[in-house]
Amino acid sequence: MQARSRISRALALLALLGACGTEETAPAPPIALSEQNVRTYQAACAGCHARPGIGAPLTGVEADWRERRAQGLETLLVRTVDGYKGMPPLGTCGLCSEDDLRQLVRYMAGLP
Repeated sequence: MQARSRISRALALLALLGACGTEETAPAPPIALSEQNVRTYQAACAGCHARPGIGAPLTGVEADWRERRAQGLETLLVRTVDGYKGMPPLGTCGLCSEDDLRQLVRYMAGLP
C-alpha cells in the first residue's frame, strides 16, 4: 500500500510539473504506463530523464524529443537497447523486455 501511495504522489508531481511548464513542455505524455513500468521508469529512467542539466532528453519536454521522434520509434528503441552517447545499453534496465522498453520510450518521447 505504501508503494502505491508513493507512485500516486510521484505521478501527481509529474502532472503538476508538466502543467507549470512553457509551451515547450508537453502537458503529459500521450500514453499511460502500467503500474510495473511506472516503478521501472522511477528506478531506471527518471534518474536521467527527469533531472535537468545532465544532458538526457527530459520526459515530456517537446523540444528535447522533437528531432528524436522524427527518427522514429524503432531508431529510438535500437539506441535504447544498444546504448547511445551517455546512455548505457538498455538504459540500465537489464530486466526490461522489448515491450517494456518500447512502452517506456513511447512514454518519455511523447509518442502515441
